[in-house]
Amino acid sequence: MRRTVVFLVLAAAAVASLRAQPPEVEAVLDRARDYVAAYERDFVGVVAEETYRQEAKGGTREGAGGFPVEVRGQRRDLKSDVLLVRAPAGDRWQQFRDVFDVDGTPVRDRAERLAKLFLQPSPSAQQQVEAIVTESARYNIGGINRNVNLPTLALAALEPDNRPWFTFTGSRKKDSPAGPTWELEYREQRMGTLIRTAGDQAMPSRGRFLVEGGTGRVLSSELVAESPLLRAQIDVTYAAEPAVGLLVPREMREKYVTKSGNTIEGRATYSNYRRYKVTTEEKVK
Repeated sequence: MRRTVVFLVLAAAAVASLRAQPPEVEAVLDRARDYVAAYERDFVGVVAEETYRQEAKGGTREGAGGFPVEVRGQRRDLKSDVLLVRAPAGDRWQQFRDVFDVDGTPVRDRAERLAKLFLQPSPSAQQQVEAIVTESARYNIGGINRNVNLPTLALAALEPDNRPWFTFTGSRKKDSPAGPTWELEYREQRMGTLIRTAGDQAMPSRGRFLVEGGTGRVLSSELVAESPLLRAQIDVTYAAEPAVGLLVPREMREKYVTKSGNTIEGRATYSNYRRYKVTTEEKVK
């Protein structure tokens, strides 16, 4: 049975649950919050080329007669453009993976898919978001149908609307030319979690950020989400990109392990960052 991990951004009003922090840690958290809010605005319109290898290994599933059957290993290489888009008539940003090559074979329906998503949008903002999520995950492999394998996902914990649902602790790590760096550990403290299974089962998330104390810039992120049947981990490192004037994801590593032993691992690297533009042409007869 395939299980789906669904990323949900909840719009309900947050109730503050932050534990009291030393003033210095609170100041770093505030800078990181402001940085992420500005980052999401500035990152919209930025496209990166993603080179992504996924491998599924081992595990068992229930076969005919209820007997366990070993799952065959799989490997897939994807090349995609990754961009941040906004659902029409919505107030929510969604990262989109536009796959253009699968194991060396070009994706033939790419133009039609993009036209359907962005030129013929669904009347409902939620339907449009779901369509983008579905298309972004269509080439994933393994026994877990997932849509959380996106490099900026962990930043949601620092978004102003979501931050009150997390507890944070911080420790100063080392000094650098840009000032001290801080490790911020976070843990989700609510029932309506950001990440849920297809059966609406909660997967509380936790992890850590490495942050520049003076600017709030995120240098790396770790996100771990667990349910009784599944553990997911996504690690991302960031680096400066002069072409867009931002710190951008450079590498994403992920691992998913089910209770039955099914394992999926992936590694994605990002290059060729640029800003996309939409142009229109009008002819008058």
